[in-house]
Amino acid sequence: MIEHIRGDTLKIIVTVRDSDGNLVDLTNYEIRAEIKGEDISIKKASANVTGGSSDEVDVTSTGTIEINFSSSETSQLQVGFTYKLEVEITSPEGVKTTIVQDLINVKEDIITWESK
Repeated sequence: MIEHIRGDTLKIIVTVRDSDGNLVDLTNYEIRAEIKGEDISIKKASANVTGGSSDEVDVTSTGTIEINFSSSETSQLQVGFTYKLEVEITSPEGVKTTIVQDLINVKEDIITWESK
């Protein structure tokens, strides 16, 4: 389970390896991620998925994916609730694989002021 403070930027970093332990070359892979709750869905996708961009999901090096959820997006999450997180990749050949499935527990942000 991932503990996350409501309103903080959330960066998910995933390293993908094949069954032999080698880093997977994710060039031309479609990558999707989603945080989902009862009344909310925050979707992210890599640049080669319609509507996605490298600001949302970026392959930072061979086998490593960085997924970015902004503070304005995580501000929509309810304190005390648990949300589902899933990340999936689709190879250029069309093989779809879920590489992360986890829960996010949202905690209260106690600093709510911008200046003193």
